Amino acid sequence: MTDPHRNHPLSAVDRAWLEMDEPSNPMVISAIFQLEGPVDAARLQKVMVERLLRYPRFRQRIERLPSAPEWVEEAQLDFSYHVAVKRMAPGAGDRELRKAISAEVSRELDHARPMWRLILFPCPSGKVTVLFRAHHALADGVALVTLLIDSTDSGFQRAPAVAAPEPPSASRPGPLGGLIGALEVVNDGLIKVLQMGRSRRGRAQLMQKLQEGRDALAAVRSVLALPENNPASLRQTLSGRRGVAWTSDIELEPVRRQAKRLGVRVNDLMMAALSGAFARQLDGLTLEPEQSLRISVPVNLRPGKGRSMGNHFGLVLLDLPVGEPEPRRRLRLVARRMAELKDSPQAKATLLGLAAAGHLPMPLERKLVASIGAKSVAVVSSLPGPARPVRIAGARMCNLVFWPPQSGGIGLGLSFFSYAGHISFGISADLALLPKPRLLVEAFRAELEQLLALEPLPEPQTQEVLSPEERQPLPASAA
Repeated sequence: MTDPHRNHPLSAVDRAWLEMDEPSNPMVISAIFQLEGPVDAARLQKVMVERLLRYPRFRQRIERLPSAPEWVEEAQLDFSYHVAVKRMAPGAGDRELRKAISAEVSRELDHARPMWRLILFPCPSGKVTVLFRAHHALADGVALVTLLIDSTDSGFQRAPAVAAPEPPSASRPGPLGGLIGALEVVNDGLIKVLQMGRSRRGRAQLMQKLQEGRDALAAVRSVLALPENNPASLRQTLSGRRGVAWTSDIELEPVRRQAKRLGVRVNDLMMAALSGAFARQLDGLTLEPEQSLRISVPVNLRPGKGRSMGNHFGLVLLDLPVGEPEPRRRLRLVARRMAELKDSPQAKATLLGLAAAGHLPMPLERKLVASIGAKSVAVVSSLPGPARPVRIAGARMCNLVFWPPQSGGIGLGLSFFSYAGHISFGISADLALLPKPRLLVEAFRAELEQLLALEPLPEPQTQEVLSPEERQPLPASAA
């Protein structure tokens, strides 16, 4: 059994996320959930902290050693840093709450401590909003949202015991340590290749692995070759000041019914509405019909239900057709592009790229990450949540909204989360790019209403011939 108190080096991917931190763009995943009042804030703090500390990573800080950074057990946690209560003034509303949360998500986490914080915002009405922040080096969004759901009253009862994180393969010290390690990996690989080549099944598996490797390399090349042709207004230098906005009252069932009627998926409808919302934000600019806005979409690559800490995800790039003014045609373009990305090797290729970046010297790592990041202007994540309401410390959770961090100079993080029959949509934006994030939320709702009002086309018309532009393979999924 792995000793949870033993020091472990960071995995290459986790280290890559650690080194991507910038003062104007911290690599921190943030989430809020709101609880119906009245809520006993003291009991809520105690319950949340006890359940978080079941996970060894929340008791560990990162120590930077000459060989490699390591997870080190913190002798004594400073709870005055990790947990805070900030009461909202009488009469404060949603605007003041958004402003208070925006100020928090703009701040870096202290790298000298375990990199997480829990901040409670009690309102005079008795309702409490909880802001949870954790550095991406601890875990990705799937793991952290799963952790939050496991920290609910029912989730805590049925969640399995938390195992200590498995350490990555040990690295050798000294200037030749990396070379020796690489040679050992190559040697082990050659031994496996020889073993696989001794049987027909093994040779077939070997050919499949070689093809997967070629596909991954081709996917990386295609990503790096993409033009940086996103709208210039969303590619400005970041200010480091962020604003947040969200809505949590989008009913899931009407969206599901409409998606079925139109022959698309729920995610297709959401991305098409987002495309239209961005087009509204870019109103006043001259957009050609073929103008796209490229976003990064995280893809979960971990086995199981996401209960292991660390990062196990890749990214695929989706071009939103913001230049297409007609909602139905915009939806068709998005649905086709989403379908082509489903089996794309891009996600695994970007995971391998992040792992490689974690072994590179800092300047090269930042250059690689910046090269990939420059291809998109936003990170858009989508996760499913519980189908029924859950409680924490006895209080009913009204909603949950999270915001993914963005690397490489990207300044927009957006998310969709389904919970108890509703969908939440959240945005965290650098104010140099979107001075009023709330306007994008409102534009998204208006575009979604338009899509929900569309009538299915008569059967003969659904077989219309695709235009030459629609028949073109997507750069994002070329392999």
